[in-house]
Amino acid sequence: MYSTVAQILKLLPEYEVLQLADDDAAGLLDDSAVTAVLEEAIEQADREIDAYVGTVKRVPLSPVPALIENLSTKLAIHHLYLRRPGVEEPDTWQRETTRCMRLLEAIATGKMALGAEDGVASEPSQGTASFTASERLMSRRTL
Repeated sequence: MYSTVAQILKLLPEYEVLQLADDDAAGLLDDSAVTAVLEEAIEQADREIDAYVGTVKRVPLSPVPALIENLSTKLAIHHLYLRRPGVEEPDTWQRETTRCMRLLEAIATGKMALGAEDGVASEPSQGTASFTASERLMSRRTL
């Protein structure tokens, strides 16, 4: 999985996660049924990510770039809202989901790169600057 339950809890308060994932009203995050719902939401998000990223990179990604972890977490939250018809996804989360999907489309079309993988330094550019100009018209001798 590209993200974790702990990462979801960094973005949503525990009571809201329980509202979205606790079908049996156990009231505990470590309840096996709650954990299963959360993991399924993450897996759904990861399948979407793989569908987009798989057009330009081999999936599943390993190591997982930080951008993909972030997208997985946010899309998993979106899937949690989708499974609760009576609970409306806040506008901020709807906009964030739209932004995540745009990022995935940009990655799939090659307009955006995933960047360096964690633990791997990216190579610095070896480019040099060059200038061109027309021939010099005046000098100390021709003034």
